[in-house]
Parts: sequence; C-alpha cells; structure tokens
Amino acid sequence: MVKKLPCFILIFLCFKCSWGQNPTSDKTMTVLYKAAPTSRPLNGNNTLKYYLVKFKEPDKVDIKKLRPVKRVSYNFYVVATAADISTDANIQEVTPANALWKATDNLVQLLQKHPSGKQSVDLSITSHSDSVISDIKKYGEITAQTENTVTLNISLQRLTDLLQQPYVTFANVTRKAHAELVINDIDLGINQISAIADNFPGIDGSGINVAIKEERYDNDLDLLGRTFTSFPAATITSGHATIMATLIGGNGNSFIRGLGSAPKVRFTSSDFARLLPDSTAIFKAFDIGVENHSYGTGIENYYGVEAVAYDQQVMANDSIIHVFSSGNIGTTAPTTGLYNGIANVANLSGTFKQAKNVLVIGGTDQTGVPAGLSSAGPAYDGRVKPELVSNGEDGTSGAAALVSGTVALLQQAYKKQFSQLPSAALIKSILINSADDIGLPNVDHKTGYGQLNALEALRALTDNRFKKGTVSNQQQVDYAINVPAGSSLFKVSLAWNDLPAALNAPKALINDLDLSVTTPDGQNLLPWSLSAYPSTDSLTKPAVRRKDTLNNTEQVTLQNPVAGNYIIHVKGSKIASGTQTFYIAHGATVANRFEWTYPSGQNQLFAAGENYLRWQSSFSATSGQLSVSYDHGATWKAISSVTLKDRYYDWTAPDVFTTAMLKMDIGSQSFISKGFVLSQPLSLQVGYNCTDGTLLHWKAQPGSKGYVVYTVKDNLLQKLSTVTDTTIIIPAALQTSSYFAVSAQGDGFEGLKSLTIDVNNQGVGCYVKTLLANVVNSTIVLNLQIGSVVNLKSITWQKQTGSNAYANLGTTTVGSALAYQFTDANPKNGIQYYRVELQTNDGKITYSNLASATFLQASQFTLYPNPVSTQLNILSGDINTYDFKLYDAVGHVRLEQTITQLQNTFQLNLSPGVYIYVIMFKGKILTRGKLIKV
Repeated sequence: MVKKLPCFILIFLCFKCSWGQNPTSDKTMTVLYKAAPTSRPLNGNNTLKYYLVKFKEPDKVDIKKLRPVKRVSYNFYVVATAADISTDANIQEVTPANALWKATDNLVQLLQKHPSGKQSVDLSITSHSDSVISDIKKYGEITAQTENTVTLNISLQRLTDLLQQPYVTFANVTRKAHAELVINDIDLGINQISAIADNFPGIDGSGINVAIKEERYDNDLDLLGRTFTSFPAATITSGHATIMATLIGGNGNSFIRGLGSAPKVRFTSSDFARLLPDSTAIFKAFDIGVENHSYGTGIENYYGVEAVAYDQQVMANDSIIHVFSSGNIGTTAPTTGLYNGIANVANLSGTFKQAKNVLVIGGTDQTGVPAGLSSAGPAYDGRVKPELVSNGEDGTSGAAALVSGTVALLQQAYKKQFSQLPSAALIKSILINSADDIGLPNVDHKTGYGQLNALEALRALTDNRFKKGTVSNQQQVDYAINVPAGSSLFKVSLAWNDLPAALNAPKALINDLDLSVTTPDGQNLLPWSLSAYPSTDSLTKPAVRRKDTLNNTEQVTLQNPVAGNYIIHVKGSKIASGTQTFYIAHGATVANRFEWTYPSGQNQLFAAGENYLRWQSSFSATSGQLSVSYDHGATWKAISSVTLKDRYYDWTAPDVFTTAMLKMDIGSQSFISKGFVLSQPLSLQVGYNCTDGTLLHWKAQPGSKGYVVYTVKDNLLQKLSTVTDTTIIIPAALQTSSYFAVSAQGDGFEGLKSLTIDVNNQGVGCYVKTLLANVVNSTIVLNLQIGSVVNLKSITWQKQTGSNAYANLGTTTVGSALAYQFTDANPKNGIQYYRVELQTNDGKITYSNLASATFLQASQFTLYPNPVSTQLNILSGDINTYDFKLYDAVGHVRLEQTITQLQNTFQLNLSPGVYIYVIMFKGKILTRGKLIKV
C-alpha cells in the first residue's frame, strides 16, 4: 500500500489544471482519475469495471447505458460498465479509473493541496456492520456515526486507500452551515406580497406551520405566542434567525416594518448543525408544510448526500416544501466541477441546493435588479437554479424567507379549497408560472424563471389554473386551454418531483418529461432551454426553444398569442418505472391592463419619507404620467413621468397628514389607486413609570383629531384607549403588558403607529430618567433629568449620611423644564452618595436611585470596601506614582503595589485579620489607616 502513495501525490499535482472551461483542457484531466500502475483492479462486483472515458460529443449520446458515476469535465466521465466500449464511435479514449470518483471535488482539491494533512471526512457506507466499522477504525478516529454515514478524522495520505474499499460509496469534507446575510428592511411591495391582504383578506398564514432551520430565533415581539417545539433546536439564539422568522410571519407588533408575508403562521425551530433533512415523521406529526433554509456551506458543485436525501424526502412526502437561499457568493468563480474557473456562475452555496425537488431563491434589490452577490446557477449538471428571485438586497437569506412566507399563504389557500396541503411540485409550477420575467428573456441562470409575484401566484391557485396528471414511459397526456382574445402573454409551466439520483451522479434527472404546446394554427412550441456548455459565452446566452433533458421544471411562453384553444402536451419521454405524477400551471395576461399593487388598499405610507410605489402593467406603451390627489380626486398634482416596465417609482412624499390617491395616465386612460394614508410615525415617550401607573406622552400631530393608544394583549397589539391630549396616564390595573404604541387620528383615518416601546426599558423610572453627580472644581454638581412634570410639585436634593440616613441639601420647585441642577458646595473627601425626593401635588413621595461622586484633592485617597473580601479599590485625587504598602499585625509587609491611575484595583489573597496600610510619595508617607480583611 505504501508504494502507491507517491504515485497518487503526483497525480494530484495535475489538479490545478482548468476544469471544463472548454474541451481543449480535457486532456489534462485524464491523469487525475487514471488508476495508478500499482493499483489493484477497482471492481464493484465480478462484472463491473470502472473506466475514465472521453466522449467526442457527450451531449449527443446516451451515456446512461454505460452507467456513469461521475462527470470529470465536459468530455470526460467515469463509468461503471461490463460492456465492451472500445468500439463506440463517440468514444475517443478509455483508461481504467481509480477510486477518486467516490470523493467530492472539494475533498480531492483539499487532498491535492495538503496531501499529508489531517481532515474530518464524512463517509457514506453500504453497511453498518461490526466488521465494516472495525475496518474503518483502522484508517482513523470515528467521531460520529449514523446508520448510513460515518464521520472520520483521517490522515489524507490514507484516504485513497480507504476509498478503494467496496463498502465506501461517497466521501466528503465535514462541513458546517453558516447563515447567509440579512436584509436591512422589509419591503413586501416589490414581490406583490402586500397586495394579498387587500385582495385576499382571509389569507394570512392561519393554520400553516413553518420550520426555520438554522440557529434558534428569539421570542420576538412580532412572533409572540406562535412558537411550538418539534425538531431538536439549536442552543444558540441568533438575530439572523429572528429576522428570518419576522420576514416569514412577523405580525407587525413592533412597527409597520415588522409585518411579514404570512402574519398568522406558527413557527418551530430546527438546528442546521445537522445538514441532512429533518425527520419526516416529525414533519407529519406536527403538520409542518414548509421549511426555510437561509444558510450555506460554500460552493459545492456535486449531487451529494443532502441533495439525495432532500429529493428522497419530497418524493416520498410531497406536501413538504423546502426553500433554500441560493447564497451570497455570486461574484465568485467555482474552483471545482464542470464550470470550474468561470466567473459569476455555478456558485450555489451547498450541495443541498443541487436537489431537484426543492426551491432555490436568489436575491434582488428593492428595484428588482438582480443582486450581484446573489449566487447563480446553473446547478452542477446544467439545470436551472435558482428557480426564482425575490427581494433580498443585502443577502439571499431574506429572499428565501419571503418566498417561504408566500408558500405558507399558498398552502393556506389550497387547504381552504381541498382540506390538505398541496404538492411541492404544484406550488413550484404555480410560482414559476406567475413570476415576472427579469434578467435575460425567459429563463436564465441568474434569475431562474423570474421574480416572485405572490399576488399572481395566489390568483392562479384560487382560480384553479393548474392541472394534475400522470404519465408512464412514452405515454402522452393532452390538455386544451382556451386563451381569450386580447392577451399579451400566455405561459405554461410543468413541474414534477423526481426520484433521487445516485450519489455524485453526473446527471440528476431520472424521469424525463417533455412539455410542448400546440397553437390554434398548428405551431408546436417547445420549452425554453438553457445551454449547459461550460463557457462564459454559452452560459450567458438567452434561452432557446428546444427539448429539455436536464430539468424537472419546464416552461413554454408565447407573446401576443392569438385567441383560441391551445393544446398542452406532457409526454413521459423516459420513465424509469411505473408512472410519474406531474403538475402544470397556466395563465394568460390580459393586454393593456394596469393595476396598483402598492398602495393597493388601506396602506399607510411615510410622509416626508421614501416610498416605493408599485404596479403591474401589460401596456405596450413605455411610459405613464404619475399624479397624486389629497382631496379624494377633486384635483391632481403631477409627480413624474415614469417608465411602466420598471413597475416602481421611488417617491419622497411631502410632510403632510392626510389621505391620498395616486393616478397613472397611460395614453387616454387613467388608473386611480384606492385611498391610502400619508403620515409620520409619532415618537412615544415615557413620562414616568411608577408602581401605580405609567405616564406616556408624544408631540402633537398637526391636523390630528385625537390619538389611539395601543398595548399588547393576548400576544397582539390591540387598541387600549383613545385620547385628545398628547399625554395619557395608564393605571397599573389596566396594564396587560409593558408594551405600548400610539397613532394619530385624522378625519376618518388613522396614521402610522409609533414604534412599540417597552416602558420598562426606556431609562425612566418613577419620573426620574437620570441623576448624575460630577466633581466640578471644589464642588459636586447634581444633574437631574425627569420624564415629565405632570402632577409633580417639588424636588428635594438629599445626601447620604449613614447606612440608611439622608440629609436634605435643598428643595427646588418644579416648573415646565425636564432638567434640573443643584450644587453641593461643601463636599467631604472620598465617595459620597446622593438621591432626590420627588413630591407630587397629591402628596405622594418618590425617591430616585443613588448617584455617587468621589471628591478628592491631589495626594488624597479613598479605599473601599472596608472591610474587604478579595478586591480592594483605591481612588486617587490625581495621577502620579504612589507606593502602597500593607502591613500585618507584626509589621511584615504583605502587599506592595504602585498607584498610577485615578482608580486602581488589587486582588487580596490574604488571611482574614486587621492590616495597616500606608500610601507614600518618594518615601514620604501621605496617608495611613486600618484595613479589615474578612
């Protein structure tokens, strides 16, 4: 065995050669997977042998008959076959292969860089027998194991021998998940989520359970009372997880921007330390329909253990929908796989995102522009990934969360109609069919099938614009769909849950279905398909119509379709066995249609702030004139000419408190929005927070008719009271929580609520906000800040004279100011403590907390505490170099320290007793005293 190691190490030196950038680099790859001359034959059984094969035109041959186990580059495959392949005209080279095909490219690359290093490796094994485990232990230390996997710390020099063993089927570097970045703000308008509340008021996520797989989310104000325990959860609570939960289903208790996609869903947490899927039994037991995965592990261009497992779980239990962020490394070039070295493509952050039956979501900014950092496809074998993009300006985590929330809304709507959760394939077909095309025309490797349009997806579902069917091998199913006159676009999307492929399979698709559409005039339309050829030019070309043999999603679109019956064909091109269930979604967009989607109803926009106005338009016209009315449409004020295809306008609204409407003029037609409110959120302050009640106050809103005060009750922000003044005293008996918010009322409308505050965390006690004591020259100045003067009569300044004794220094009558000052002109040396006594007009007395100040002249010192336990503090009146000595009862020096700061701290490791201290400067004693050690 040892003799083979140098040969393998030499083989690995070739790893720096370019993988798959173009066919001319393929020859340099042959050495990497060739069997070394001293290697024993690598036989899976008595008949199969493994070969490294170069194909002349790999996409024009049925490679499956040779049982490919890994694609090395564009032309090279490792195949397992018992057939004689030397006579195949499409094969240019055939050589015996070594066992490296069992390892991921990432692991092989690590082995090449650090051949003598140690690494934690995850092994997939065929048997968990005692003999197999015993044999694995010969290669390294087992740190974890399950029924089908073993985690092993191993010297990389021994890895190649281990891969030769027939019980090892797959090997990968042990990885750890990390959260993707988060977004700054919630904008539900760009993906038409906010319009759902206005168009479907009963669809809010009720009855849907959502899992969040990462670290644990906090019991945030926007998530109160909606958490249940199911999967093993992480011990660490993270802000990232809390934001993801808020994006999915925040109910807006904290502020308008704390309102998520599905505000009534219930949540549960799962730990992403385990990358494999969570227990299917738990999914079923707790009726969990969707799980959000906003994390990654780095670029992994292969079909790994998790990809297989997620495909298997959804195939077996297709009511489970997994939503993954694509990743935040979109400008990174992969260093492994078919697309090695090509910038800005194939950089999905995790092999679990290579699964076929999950949704992968990329990110856009608030204007719908694909974010450069958003990871792009294709998948390792050329498939379309991500399927969709959504708003996630600072990272794809938020984009995935918004889609997860949208999925919950779709699941609720489906359950209302059919009393069960929908198939993941049905949801996928509807989402991709209703998406707004951005990026390159039709499907592309950066934005998939387009930008999430939650409103249109829900309309397609509730209008039953979908079909379910099954096909067997070579069977075809047809559906007739009538497209009305005056349509600008017709779309059909096909999706099915596919069987899992083998680990590390060169191509993931097992059952291949073909979608096509016959027009009324007999034209046959094939689906849009992308090039999988590994070059920058091919990967950035627009999609073309042709047969798709890679994806389990396909789409046909037609601009300006003629009216009539269209025949949708779904054919089972290659079905491995039995039948394959599929779903198609379809829809026709009416031409010259315009719709306001934000504001779309009783929305509240920010006065004197930035607002993104949103719409949908199918007009061929390029521009429209945007106007606003503040008098219910009696008069209109022009805002700007806008580009209709942008679908947004960034409007800084005036500082007004009013209702308003928007109008878009397109040619001779006008489209007026529903009324909405313009206001600024008030700033709620605490005047006092006493045991018998709380005083809240805020600045007046010009034009207001009154104010609404809210508090949290039964985990929801609910109306507590209405007032006409800008203050309210809430008796303790009426307080159901310590959370409060306020909004201004207009003439028949209500403005934005303030931020919801916790009155216990605002730094205001019973009137007192702060009391500070500061040494100023030879005096101590006391500064008092109070929260309110309501019902407050006087302030008495007090100085502590004993353990529970105070002397009055003076009294101040309360006026309208919130800040007061008093000077102690005769402080004594050392630390002194002060407080204020507040008296109300009805005779109630309240005391502040203590404030302290240390008054020392130069060369003066204070020691505390005394008696002392373990830590002694010495305060100095000036900064100099003083010597401190501590003597025991018989005169021995037990501690010597230098005092160089205003505040000095020393640890005392002395026996209990009485000690004498002295402080000296240049040998002269300045002060001495007694110190008691307890």
